[in-house]
Amino acid sequence: MHPIRCFLVVLLLLISLSAGAADFMFEADFDGQLLEGRPLFWTDTRMLLLGRDGAMHTVDPRDAERARRTAPRFQGYSTSEMRNALYQEFGDAMTVSSTGHYLVAHRSGESDAWAQRFEDLYRSFCNYFRVRGFQLSPPPYPLVAVVFDSEREYRRYAQSSGVNLQPNTLGHYDQQNNRVLMYDRVASSERDWGITANTIVHEATHQTAYNVGIHNRAAENPVWVVEGLATMFEARGVYQSRASDTIGQRINRGRLDDFRFHHDGRQHRNMIANVVASDKVFSSTPERAYADAWALTLFLSETRPKQYEQYLQRISRRRPLTNYWASERMSDFQEVFGDDLDVLENNFFAWMGQLH
Repeated sequence: MHPIRCFLVVLLLLISLSAGAADFMFEADFDGQLLEGRPLFWTDTRMLLLGRDGAMHTVDPRDAERARRTAPRFQGYSTSEMRNALYQEFGDAMTVSSTGHYLVAHRSGESDAWAQRFEDLYRSFCNYFRVRGFQLSPPPYPLVAVVFDSEREYRRYAQSSGVNLQPNTLGHYDQQNNRVLMYDRVASSERDWGITANTIVHEATHQTAYNVGIHNRAAENPVWVVEGLATMFEARGVYQSRASDTIGQRINRGRLDDFRFHHDGRQHRNMIANVVASDKVFSSTPERAYADAWALTLFLSETRPKQYEQYLQRISRRRPLTNYWASERMSDFQEVFGDDLDVLENNFFAWMGQLH
């Protein structure tokens, strides 16, 4: 039997033997790399495999050897298993601190304050969406963040992972490995905790959103949706929300300034359609793209929370490993927020004009 057909037969057999259908776990050797996890999606030439550590692997099923089922349901790493894996990776150079949902690898000798910062942000994020009626699913494994001692170490690690960082990058969320990676500016000469804190908020928002069901890691997500949410959470009134908070406290002042600068008090026609339909503006004019994404996200979250929830849920159900064409993006958006984007855009610019 042809190798690919043989593997697919084995995979179908594993599914038939599994009590949880595609929720089962299997193990196979892919081109010399032993992987264990849950198959999320597959074709004759590509498979998306969720590893027990939360990493996402795109593999060629034709490379699979010695496939076998290991459990009827997916089982992510426990805290102790994930901790051991981190110590094997980083050795004694780092300490691993833990909280309810996080494991943070950081410089040896530091306190466990890093882990608590990430944990607080995770809880604030979940609370923000739960009080608005969102149904969230906690991740089946601890979330991981790595805080390097210097920019040099951070960049070296990112490069080894195949990530090309832009200049002045302080940290990022690696969607494939499901980790927040950053370096400690406080431990460096600049000693600017405020900038470090903003980095944590932004990247931890990405990580939490991808792991509790707001975004779908297996599918293509519009960049404006992902970055709009993260920039919205940069405001203290969002990530440290209280019942007494006002809209003024939920405004990201830096993004508002950028929005006003690029729009110069004018209503640019088709602004919403341009944001929704394509990610290209994030490459051509990133400052404006981030500002527009923030503004549209805040507007929808504040004025149309139920529709915003429906829109996020609609995107999260997209099929893995497929392109999200402009026509589909517009269709999904208009299906939720209505066909008349001119009226929506008028309301948007009027609302933005009232912020102060």
